[in-house]
Amino acid sequence: MLKMSLYRVIEAGYRRGGRRLSTHIAPLFQETTPTQQETFSENEEDIIEQKRNKSRLKQWHFAKYHSQIQELTDDEEQVLSLRFQRKLYGSYGAISGISSAKLWPSKEELATEKERESITYPHTVQEMINIAKEQKKQEEKLLKERQEDLVRKVAKLKEWKMEVNKRVAKQEKEAQEAKEKKERLIEEVRSILGYRIDPKDERFKEALLKKEMEDKKASKAAKKLARQQRLIERLTEASAEVPSAGRSSTDDEPNRDPPSNTSGSPEV
Repeated sequence: MLKMSLYRVIEAGYRRGGRRLSTHIAPLFQETTPTQQETFSENEEDIIEQKRNKSRLKQWHFAKYHSQIQELTDDEEQVLSLRFQRKLYGSYGAISGISSAKLWPSKEELATEKERESITYPHTVQEMINIAKEQKKQEEKLLKERQEDLVRKVAKLKEWKMEVNKRVAKQEKEAQEAKEKKERLIEEVRSILGYRIDPKDERFKEALLKKEMEDKKASKAAKKLARQQRLIERLTEASAEVPSAGRSSTDDEPNRDPPSNTSGSPEV
């Protein structure tokens, strides 16, 4: 009686909430559609190999990594290039199923290779040895000449140092003379103006420029006078040599023998 009343209460509650008790009986195991990854081959060996493959690599990648290869079919041997088949044999060896006779080059390939070698290596082995020996001799000769040149230069090192020191001393002397000359010109300009003035003043610059022009003219005049003096000295020396040469020629004339009579006629 208690069970019946409890059942009625539950049924009434579901009716008030707009619900109905489901009369559908759910199966004990829900049916699921197998995915592509869960589909295994019916062959037991394939199932075992698939379960052993924990890397989840694809079949071709797994075979390449583990050096597993399937023999080529007749159609594949006809389609694939000879170079590719040789490469497979070089990678996997005899298990690739490729005949070793295909590894030997054909007549056309041998002719092409010979032509390439004749262009790339035009000399014979003996000629290449002779060329290498000659190159080695040239290198040794150049090395010896360079070492001798270094020895000569080291021997002249002291002379070069002296020359450099002389040039440096000369440059320093010229710079000092130029500095002293400029200071002397500044003092002369100041003495001409009669009072001390700033060297940056325009009047000072004009006076300094005028003084420099005068010094240049005086220097040119002195050089011209020196050239004229040297010219006069050369002319004097030349004029002194001419009379002495004339006297020597006149002194030699009386001592000169008369010409001999080659015709054979008697003298009158």
